[in-house]
Amino acid sequence: MAKRSLSVVGVTKAAMVLVDQNGLRALNLSAVAETLTVGPSALYTHVDGLAGLRHLVAIAATNELTTEVRNAAIGVAGRPALNAMSSAYRNYALRHPGLYQSTLMPPVSSGDELGQLNQELLNVFAIVYQSAGLDVPHAQRAARCTRTAIHGFVTLEITTGSSPQHDQHFRELLDTLAAGITGVNPTGDQIPPQKQ
Repeated sequence: MAKRSLSVVGVTKAAMVLVDQNGLRALNLSAVAETLTVGPSALYTHVDGLAGLRHLVAIAATNELTTEVRNAAIGVAGRPALNAMSSAYRNYALRHPGLYQSTLMPPVSSGDELGQLNQELLNVFAIVYQSAGLDVPHAQRAARCTRTAIHGFVTLEITTGSSPQHDQHFRELLDTLAAGITGVNPTGDQIPPQKQ
């Protein structure tokens, strides 16, 4: 095989292409080495085996997802921001199901880059909830609930296949989230808190 200059970034990008095409389960060092026209042993200089490579893919994909969600919120606030961010999240997952799956991998240690990026993604949602009047702890909880709900929806959608009805169902999910978290129904009317 012809010698080729490798880097962590180059190896990660090659792995991401494979994951995007074939899914996270299909990722292996031999396949990445083949696309880079090097022997598998050459990759060990740059990545800590398959587990290390999967971790690098997860970091890069989570960074992409976070960037798309953050960019969707530029210039909008409140409910329109929540809609735009949620749609960006969903669209990324549908366009890149393999890469999206990698974003769900656990951090290898507390405070590592993947954990920080996951927190950054939650913070983007939390800022919207703070602007709606929630304090920081409640906004963080709302952000986690939102990501969990969207994840559940897109996972089912990826598994069952997209349909035109899913767009309406997704809007209804966001309506329910907004009403439950902020106490405002889809028409914008304040919903009084339930009596204990």
